[in-house]
Amino acid sequence: MTNEIFIILLAAAGGIVIRWGSARLPRADRQILASVPLRQRSESLWTGMNITYYGLILATAQCAAVTLFCILMGSLGYPLRAITLPAVAMIAICAPSARLIARLVEKKGNTFTVGGATFTGFIAAPLIVSGINAAGLASLPVMATLAALAGSYAIGEGMGRLGCISFGCCYGKPLDRCSPRLARLFSPFTTTFSGRLKKAAYEGGLDGAPLIPVQTLTSVICFAAGLISAYLFLTGRIGLSFLVAVVVTQAWRFVSEFLRLDHRGTGKVSVYQLMSLIMAVCSFLVVFTLGKEPAAVPVPALSKGFSAISGTFYLIFIETLWVMLFLFQGRSTVTASDLFFYVRRDRI
Repeated sequence: MTNEIFIILLAAAGGIVIRWGSARLPRADRQILASVPLRQRSESLWTGMNITYYGLILATAQCAAVTLFCILMGSLGYPLRAITLPAVAMIAICAPSARLIARLVEKKGNTFTVGGATFTGFIAAPLIVSGINAAGLASLPVMATLAALAGSYAIGEGMGRLGCISFGCCYGKPLDRCSPRLARLFSPFTTTFSGRLKKAAYEGGLDGAPLIPVQTLTSVICFAAGLISAYLFLTGRIGLSFLVAVVVTQAWRFVSEFLRLDHRGTGKVSVYQLMSLIMAVCSFLVVFTLGKEPAAVPVPALSKGFSAISGTFYLIFIETLWVMLFLFQGRSTVTASDLFFYVRRDRI
């Protein structure tokens, strides 16, 4: 398979998923995936814990990003066991930081922030790769690894934003609060949430209101940036691959927050926007500093990348990772349920 066909197939698959998600996920029946009984309150009544589509979508998007990272690094000829080290380390740091930074910035303990987790990962990534090399666990090219991480992150961010549509978070401004020009621009493409459990409803009171489709725009822009970054990586333009992924996603994050209405901290410019600006600027410094590594980076070969993920070890690894991420992100702490169990007497 050529690089071009690979990217075209990814684009087609991503386009179908994003189109379906933007149309279907705002519905009320696309938020709660299941409910698990936790505590019995009476003979037939239990308090339940809700399992969300948000967690399902995010876990799948993150595992897709890890898979792309393994393909990109595998295309350079590095073994899978070495490739998975930075991926696991990044997830281990970024996943808890998504909740910790939200608690610090938004003063909320039951939410996640992708922006905060991304900023943490941006700082931690070069330290992680350098630490792995220094410990003798692997010998990975730092700039190429960062570029693969950045491109994979952009793909994961693009797909993961569909989870925000499902839960109704990260929502845009209603058109009736926008300028006439902005309202006309987005009127054919609005997102309208239904269901009182959507965050746009219980936080913003926007159930049934046409909103700027910020989540869909983020999905399209970030996914496109990830595709371009992956193609540049596979054609050997490592530094440019890194810049495209970081600059495009973070520039859009800065701009998109002006189109949002959800709470993101105090001030006209949020802490997350400042983080995105810092990352966009510092990405040029990273390329300037690490762009000319002493060791030559192997020429990417897509066939090697597919070989890297074709074994049993990868299947066990990615399935285990998916389950862990789903359990971490899929258990809703801001919604609950009452479950009533009874016997169908007519079927005895």
